[in-house]
Amino acid sequence: MTTLQVKQGDVIRAYDFKPMVGREDCFIEGQVLDAHNTDNGYQAYKIRVTRDSWSDAEDAGRVGIEMFVPWTVSFSEFQGRIMNLSR
Repeated sequence: MTTLQVKQGDVIRAYDFKPMVGREDCFIEGQVLDAHNTDNGYQAYKIRVTRDSWSDAEDAGRVGIEMFVPWTVSFSEFQGRIMNLSR
């Protein structure tokens, strides 16, 4: 897999699960606060969530909170799991 170029201030989308036909996409989008965060012992993007695919008018879901998006995962990794929407 190629290395994703992400810097502070970029907006990224991170999928919870690989998109599949017949299943609703599950992802978050957010502004990168730290592109090289290691607070949890692994390389991650620290983001403030601006969009949650499952949020609605009654439940904001993860919108507004800070979350960590691992650079890579050992289970269910796939090309395009993280997308830089700023580039």
